[in-house]
Amino acid sequence: MSTPAPDDQPLLPGAALPARVQQHLRESLTLIRDQAQDPGVRRRIDDVLQGRSSLRDLARDDAFSTMMTPLVERGMARLDALSPQERAVAEADAAALGRGEPTQAERDGAGEPGPASPASGQGTW
Repeated sequence: MSTPAPDDQPLLPGAALPARVQQHLRESLTLIRDQAQDPGVRRRIDDVLQGRSSLRDLARDDAFSTMMTPLVERGMARLDALSPQERAVAEADAAALGRGEPTQAERDGAGEPGPASPASGQGTW
């Protein structure tokens, strides 16, 4: 039996998540890694992406936490700023993605959801 390639290994092996969610998480971590200023953080994210370390280990890393705190705060502020209608769409899309179903944008023909590009200012979700 062969060992799966790192891209095929789930980043959250204990979670029963659709492959699309696992891939979205991998793409998000790649974007975060590419934007990280600290070479140690980039290396630790690479270790997770290559299957040499776990997300749990990364989440417990002080330098990673320091880098992520303002990003999470900014994301939460964006979430808080959504109108009730925008929030309902975001919640429905997140639930659909978690079930492995198409999001509203996909049903409308806008393509696959994925992490936004750094230039978009939208973060990774």
